[in-house]
Amino acid sequence: MERMFKAVMLGGTGSGKTSLRNYFLYNNHTGQYTPTTNSDFVSTYITRDNGDMIAVQIWDTSECKPDMLTTQSLLQDADGIMLVYDSSSKTSLHALEKHLSAVAAVNRARQSTLPVVLVLTKCDLRADIEQHAECERAREFCLSRLEVDNIQCIVTSARTGLGVALAFQTIAEMCHSQWHDSTATPDASDRLPKVRPSRHGDPIA
Repeated sequence: MERMFKAVMLGGTGSGKTSLRNYFLYNNHTGQYTPTTNSDFVSTYITRDNGDMIAVQIWDTSECKPDMLTTQSLLQDADGIMLVYDSSSKTSLHALEKHLSAVAAVNRARQSTLPVVLVLTKCDLRADIEQHAECERAREFCLSRLEVDNIQCIVTSARTGLGVALAFQTIAEMCHSQWHDSTATPDASDRLPKVRPSRHGDPIA
């Protein structure tokens, strides 16, 4: 059976999670903001550098209070996390605080570390030098709370497409790499994800 990886997007209200996923899946940006009221997922294939396809569930989560328990429960069997925040908002980074605590708790319970990618959105609104400084500030903020050695930071814009594919490819590759390392044995080749002729970003029926 093919391995399906579960990537959960976490971030505050208006951080751009839904726009990021929509651009990746549909190459579409409406410019309209509609708060996500229920967590949901889309299953798709993401292309590896070698051309193979990784099957991934991309979960978009809600910040509505009734749905927060659902969001936290999603982390229990997650394979990777995308921490998403609006680089143009002074408060968006601090909205990640509760999510960082939840991820840290899962790491302690598992006695292992979930792959994490920090995704800065709306970077078309900032100059390049500001993006770099913001990325470093956000990285230090998350590192201190997750108690890990490093977090990859990716600059994105769902309006221009900057970095969007890279963000999803990165978390998919990290999920696959951790799973492969944990299951690798001399005869484990039959458990590797199968090469798919599907296009990158195609939905899984």
